[in-house]
Amino acid sequence: MDSNNTRPEESYIRNLSDEAQREWVVNIIDRMCKAYQLEGKGLKGQLTERLGVGPSTIKGWLFNRRIPYHAMVTCFKDTGVNLIWLLDGKHPDLEITNDTETLLREKVVEHLFAAQNYQLLNTPDGINMIANKIIEDVKSALGISISKI
Repeated sequence: MDSNNTRPEESYIRNLSDEAQREWVVNIIDRMCKAYQLEGKGLKGQLTERLGVGPSTIKGWLFNRRIPYHAMVTCFKDTGVNLIWLLDGKHPDLEITNDTETLLREKVVEHLFAAQNYQLLNTPDGINMIANKIIEDVKSALGISISKI
């Protein structure tokens, strides 16, 4: 493809070798399959059904080494997976505010005091119970859920 006809969002990928471009697209397709929790034979066929596209569409992404942005957005809306993860396989860094950090610290201290008062830190079950409570508080404070992928 002529560099003058390259869409701005694809300029980075076009600077890679043809094989690297194709591998990137293959990896995106694989991650979409994981996001939809597709298994067994015919993953690409299953993916086309989920995305509402024809089989030739996926073949076109691979042949033309095109990043399937619209399909990625559909996958994100359907599954809730992170778009950055779909694009490059990396989970974004989590940033929290000072207020959230303070809240989390208070919750951890609260649980540790309770654990000490009830001697929960002396048994594996007690330690697991406190750990689970802390994890619940962290997930609640940050508004996150555990990823299925």
